[in-house]
Amino acid sequence: MTSAAEEWVPRRNVLWGSFNGLAYVPRLPPTAYTLLLHMMTEQEPGGLVVATHDELAHGLAMERGMISRAMPHLVAARLVTVVRRGRFQLHPMIAAFNDPREQQRAIKALPKDMRLDVGDFEDEYERRFQLHLDEKARKAEAKAKGNVTPITKPPRLKRVH
Repeated sequence: MTSAAEEWVPRRNVLWGSFNGLAYVPRLPPTAYTLLLHMMTEQEPGGLVVATHDELAHGLAMERGMISRAMPHLVAARLVTVVRRGRFQLHPMIAAFNDPREQQRAIKALPKDMRLDVGDFEDEYERRFQLHLDEKARKAEAKAKGNVTPITKPPRLKRVH
């Protein structure tokens, strides 16, 4: 690479990852796949992604709402965990690390039920996503019930003479 080209190419630490876990990714909407791949390019060693929905949307030239609709798919598929606002953790089986031993340790530390290659990942994704939809509907129903104010007759005022 020439020195002129080196000036505009951002320097990134080279990370190592065995992305065999992607073989266990269920059928997701295209936006969710796009978001996952973008998050994989933005991750720190160990799979931490520090970015808000707005920043992710800006990086993908999408609207924030598209990110908000895609993220539950990645969470239901167990590929991403929301740590807190603006912090997401990629699953160790798809995260990048400084060296292969770090990833092996992270995968060995996973409880068996959190591994992507155990059980039927497609059924598990569908079950978890349906739970998300049910919870979302329950919250919307509760909000609608809470916002309804009963109609009462106003008190009659007494006439003053």
